[in-house]
Amino acid sequence: MISATSPDTPLARDAAWSVLGGLSQVDVLIIGGGVNGVATLRDLALNGVTAVLVEQGDFCSGASGASSRMAHGGLRYLEGREFRLVAEAARERNALLHDAPHAVRPLQIVVPLEHRLRGLGGAILRFSGLSKRPGPLSLVALKGALTFYERFGAVRRALPRHSAWGRNAAVTKGMPDGVKAVVTYFDGQILCPEGLVMEMLGEAMTQSGVTALNHVAWAPDGAGGIVITDTIQGGRQAVVHPRVIVNAAGAAIDRVNARLGIAGTLIRGVKGAHLLLRNALLQRRMNGRAYYFDDGTGRMVICLPVGDCILMGTTEVETADPDDRNVEGAEIGYLLAALTRLFADIRPTRDQIIAVTTGIRPLQAGDGSATQAARDHALVEARHGTVPVLSLVGGKWTTFRSFAEQAADVALTRLGRRRNLSTAGRPYPGAAALDAATLAARLGTSEARIATLIVRYGALAAAVAVEEAAGPMVALPGQPDYSEAEIAWLVRNRMACRLEDLVLRRTGLVTTGCLTAETLRACAAVMARKLGRDESWIEAELATVLRDPRILGLQVVTRA
Repeated sequence: MISATSPDTPLARDAAWSVLGGLSQVDVLIIGGGVNGVATLRDLALNGVTAVLVEQGDFCSGASGASSRMAHGGLRYLEGREFRLVAEAARERNALLHDAPHAVRPLQIVVPLEHRLRGLGGAILRFSGLSKRPGPLSLVALKGALTFYERFGAVRRALPRHSAWGRNAAVTKGMPDGVKAVVTYFDGQILCPEGLVMEMLGEAMTQSGVTALNHVAWAPDGAGGIVITDTIQGGRQAVVHPRVIVNAAGAAIDRVNARLGIAGTLIRGVKGAHLLLRNALLQRRMNGRAYYFDDGTGRMVICLPVGDCILMGTTEVETADPDDRNVEGAEIGYLLAALTRLFADIRPTRDQIIAVTTGIRPLQAGDGSATQAARDHALVEARHGTVPVLSLVGGKWTTFRSFAEQAADVALTRLGRRRNLSTAGRPYPGAAALDAATLAARLGTSEARIATLIVRYGALAAAVAVEEAAGPMVALPGQPDYSEAEIAWLVRNRMACRLEDLVLRRTGLVTTGCLTAETLRACAAVMARKLGRDESWIEAELATVLRDPRILGLQVVTRA
């Protein structure tokens, strides 16, 4: 039976600190709270390993929280001959569609084509490894590539096969005259990547001797221990002595290794920006489909529906600074210009931009252009004194589970342990069936409200619904589909410490396209009550969020 959380129930973060206090000796310390680090924690926890994960910012706040929200096999990686990666990604995409159907759904992708045959020779040369020159995409080449692609996705097949259409197809409405045909195929869309990360964290932390903390600093103590310090509240400290360290710090992997006394360059940082736009005509024209199209130079970009907005990306800008979150005007201009090529009668403008996101992909160090850089992942081992350090280099959202499994296997070997459980085929916590009508009748609430929560949280919606039923339903101003009780549940159970954490990584408020200062203030007030903060904290959080374009973009606050 699911019961309401008592107002006196400790915050999950305080409970995590309590667990940490009893873990002086720990099997594995994971540094980095992105999707790869969290998935590794989950795998190890389910195999009975004591483990601590630490994140200097918020969970999923790096590249993991600035993705294209796609679970895909990597169609474009075929030209780079990354066949192993495509096979792995297609398999893991299918697994997500089966094991996390509440969080990952099939997405139809439309590819406009200006050529039926032109460019076929170049595609063959690239596919054969004889050329790296970009070129136009032809109908024949794409159909051939999709035939290979769908064979890679045959394991637990979860998606329809591709189709080709002529110029008169409904999906070509409004496209430029140069478009001769379209091909449609399917991949997966991750509805809320951050939510899936929080599900994995929650599952891992139900295991004995496992905990995770965001907003903490760490440093070696010179005697084999790692000092962990709370940077949010009270300067709390703990010391752990790990037997294995997993470096899952993404773009900061080299920096983390340097602090552990390990020299070398493993990472090539490639920054990718996305625009979140609100354009009603574009939204209607896309009709729930994604569009993958040529930017005019032979480089492919994508736009897809996210909430009430359109997500458009991405750029590729090399950077040596793992903290670089700047989005240049040229990047925004490039994406808007590319989008004008999709439909002849739709011209998105800067004032339609709701938010801008950017993250740094931790690609493997190497030569050549950023576009041609390998997207595969690698596990690199070194030592901090006598402690093995496993660096998770590269990786992409779709392959997080298999990459984590590889990392966990090596960690288990170093610990002298054997795997007793695989996460392959294991449903995610929110994937269980939940009957909205039955739960609504039991709680005396509306079935429509339960259905809304199920879309956000899957089966975990039951806990949120019980929380809401414990008191009066108070909606957030300007956001009738969000309640104060829901916000309180997220703060208490999902460790939101800052207003940015809540708005960007615990809710879909930004993707409604109408987030206001009044809504932000109401969220901050609920957080302050749960966290024991005062009015000055509310004002400071609002000032930070409203002034920093890297956090909420250019046009998030649309009304006073």
